[in-house]
Amino acid sequence: MGCKALVTAASRGVGLAVLEALASMGCEVVACSRSYSRIAQACNDISSRYPGVKLTPLECDLRVEDSVRNLMVTAFKELKWIDYVVVNYGNPSREPLHLHEAEWSDWIEASALYIASTALILKTLIEMNPSKATVVIISSFTVAEPMAPLVVSDTIRAGLSRLVRIAAREYPGRIRPILLLLGSFDTPGARETVRRIAESRGLDPEVVWRGEVEGISPLRRVGTLKELMEMIKMLLKSPEYLSGATILFDGATSRVAWP
Repeated sequence: MGCKALVTAASRGVGLAVLEALASMGCEVVACSRSYSRIAQACNDISSRYPGVKLTPLECDLRVEDSVRNLMVTAFKELKWIDYVVVNYGNPSREPLHLHEAEWSDWIEASALYIASTALILKTLIEMNPSKATVVIISSFTVAEPMAPLVVSDTIRAGLSRLVRIAAREYPGRIRPILLLLGSFDTPGARETVRRIAESRGLDPEVVWRGEVEGISPLRRVGTLKELMEMIKMLLKSPEYLSGATILFDGATSRVAWP
């Protein structure tokens, strides 16, 4: 029987590449996004390239508890069991933010988006999934080398490594979680963040992109989505002994070793 998978925030960028990677593996996939129209279009586009692979689009806002619960219930109804989960995220609505600009609501939103949603997904897998699932959680290399305009997301996302480690140690027969810290990829979300940063400084976004995104990598480039797809497939098919791990996939951009 074919693999069954769930991917979140899959309508564009990193999440869309993950969705295509799962489809290329022949998985039946439930894919979600905050926008039903965008995720439905993404599923249609990928289905046209991978005939016979069933992709089910769902609307889900990872910042809202009931929305995440509905996602999981619907995913099990559609799939019966889940082999693979890739947890991807959108961005906090007001980032980039410096510490003095961040409000209480920004911290609460990011906590729900990154930590509470992930914990609920893991909890539901532990309680409901009839088989053991491999879970790849996508974060950023900037949690190891925080960037001032990303203070909210970098601070909150740093907790994911602890959540992954605890889950792997406490439930080894139920889930195999892996944290993937990505370097920079040319996605709509990354471009929008750089545009906002450049605008706040009165600079050309392309100059900021070349100097502070591509330029900080020793390879002098960002990762490609094809490379990301290969990495996702490799992790999902990796040996069971790779559990609770944090993987840095950033082209040596970060100057800080992890953990």
